[in-house]
Amino acid sequence: MVWSIAMVGDTVYVGGNFDYIRPPGTAPGDPQQQPRKNLAAFNATTGQPLPWNPVVEGTVFTATTPQTDCDSLGNDQWICDAVWEIKPSPDGSKLYVGGDFAKINGEWRSKIASFDLPSGSLTTFKRAVNSRVKALTVTPSTVYAGGYFTAVDGIARQRLAAFSTTDGSLTSWAPTADRSVHAIITTPDQTRVVLGGDFNRINGNPPHGMGAVYTDTGASAPWATGVDYVSDTRRSWVTDLVKDGTTIYASANGEGTFDGRLALDPTDGTQRWIDNCLGATQAITLLDGILYSGSHAHDCSSQPDGFPDLASQFPYQRLLAEPANPSGDTPPILHWFPNTNGGATTYNQGPRAMDNNGTHLWVGGDFTKVNGKDQQGLTRFASLAAGADVNPPELIAKPQVSKPNGTTGTLKVDWKQTWDRDNKHLKYEVIRDGTTVVHTTEADSRFWDLQTMTFTDTGLAPGSTHTYSVRAIDPFNNRIRSSESAPVQAG
Repeated sequence: MVWSIAMVGDTVYVGGNFDYIRPPGTAPGDPQQQPRKNLAAFNATTGQPLPWNPVVEGTVFTATTPQTDCDSLGNDQWICDAVWEIKPSPDGSKLYVGGDFAKINGEWRSKIASFDLPSGSLTTFKRAVNSRVKALTVTPSTVYAGGYFTAVDGIARQRLAAFSTTDGSLTSWAPTADRSVHAIITTPDQTRVVLGGDFNRINGNPPHGMGAVYTDTGASAPWATGVDYVSDTRRSWVTDLVKDGTTIYASANGEGTFDGRLALDPTDGTQRWIDNCLGATQAITLLDGILYSGSHAHDCSSQPDGFPDLASQFPYQRLLAEPANPSGDTPPILHWFPNTNGGATTYNQGPRAMDNNGTHLWVGGDFTKVNGKDQQGLTRFASLAAGADVNPPELIAKPQVSKPNGTTGTLKVDWKQTWDRDNKHLKYEVIRDGTTVVHTTEADSRFWDLQTMTFTDTGLAPGSTHTYSVRAIDPFNNRIRSSESAPVQAG
């Protein structure tokens, strides 16, 4: 399970709850797997693992009730050691991690730690946080942390705290959240910290799930937009926050409530646009003006170019893209449809973490397949806006050929459209007898709305027999061809 991804230049840092890494397509226990204990690093361009190998551990404890997100050791013994968040310093010289862990490389580090970059050496930053650190953001002077904790070094800190980047000391910044904080980000002008989570109040103030405080004092700042709260069993909570130079973007999970994406004014939290796709959104990232998201979307009929409820026909669509700054108040769903499965764990979510370095988009989670192929927990994509595409359209079915009644020297070819994961517009070629292209046409196609296309081949010799296939070609000249039809006599 990968819970967090952070990219620093051409290095991808990954945190979560895992014991090994291994090449795509290999099974657990494969000789190529390498030990990595909850943290790992990869080359962003090649995907190859790097030697960085800190050992992140928890402490064993006894509990008679199941412990969420912890590993069972049997006999009511449990260990919580996951890394939930990774964030680099703005200059890329430090990497901060937060989670459930108690030790790193055999040294005591309670829920928060840092590493020097690029060496990857553990620093002396050491604080005693009494429960999970779920969210981090870093400025040149300060590390802001959020999560489930209520004390740091024995000093009250109600799910929010800040530390000096100079010496690691706990600062006086101490806003309060009444429930868990899942995401933190500073505004573009660095004057406020925007908070997301499952809380009802920040410093005693609503709205549910979102809020803002000042970076210097921790006092509440104006914030207009929250996410839904009906009851503890029917509510939304913010899962991730990202920003560009003018806007804060938020994603949400929900229980019969809002679970899409939002764009917000960073000065006061007023809403700029909303995406009401159904299917809990877990992670977002911005690349080339596009907001990418990981979810288990199953109904985007509220969005331009969105798909209807797919639950009865298709797997959930777990990766989506939409323009970060659309012309209206509802962004269209862009034609970018790679997909993962939901994984084998009890979460059954798929994507859980995203980040990019301006070139490559990396995705982590609990999935075990990507685009139908074995790939567990971690994968990467190129930017939709970059214009590179090496993937052909999806498989195209064998055409059906028939002789229209009352005709001579004529055959009718029917085929069902195929679709492409990142190109809506495709060209189709009808090929007679394996070699001769007798018809070319173009059409848009979407996986949830594939149409039947028809070509009538005329002028054939009466009594001649022919076979047909159909080739689909995307705008980058990637191709896929159907199998040959059964031979049919023209009559």
